[in-house]
Amino acid sequence: MIEGAESPLFLCTMIRKEHIETLVDEFLAGTDMFMVKLSVGKENMIKIYIDGDSGVQIDDCVALSRHIESSFDRDKEDFELSVSSAGIGEPLVHKRQYENRINKPVEVLLKDGAKFKAVLLGIDKNEINVARKIKSKQKKGNKFVTGDPEIISLDAIKQIKEIITI
Repeated sequence: MIEGAESPLFLCTMIRKEHIETLVDEFLAGTDMFMVKLSVGKENMIKIYIDGDSGVQIDDCVALSRHIESSFDRDKEDFELSVSSAGIGEPLVHKRQYENRINKPVEVLLKDGAKFKAVLLGIDKNEINVARKIKSKQKKGNKFVTGDPEIISLDAIKQIKEIITI
């Protein structure tokens, strides 16, 4: 027998991403919440980001975390679990995130490196509709005006983030 074979390190198994995904889907079924991102890294470090049409409360994250933890035997699987809401400043990933942010300010980064602020006006299957924020030299109180609507292919976009304007 290998020395230390009874230690938890030798009993630990790799947690499968598909298993976690099934648990998350099971928990979120029947709610307006959805998974945005899931990663299972080295040493079973699990990170889950969720969002919802009505937002996500901390209690939702805690309940999902407990649901996942209750599905594992800590004597057999050692893991670290983080469940968070997809917050402001995180890139939009899911179409529902875009839909929930229509008429809100966003920061758009195109694949060609162009970066600008805009108002998200709409989304369909392959493109978004935005109105860029343009610096105004004529308005004194408001430094920006909203430009004309324009269509941008999703293929041209590297990332979009919701932003807060003051």
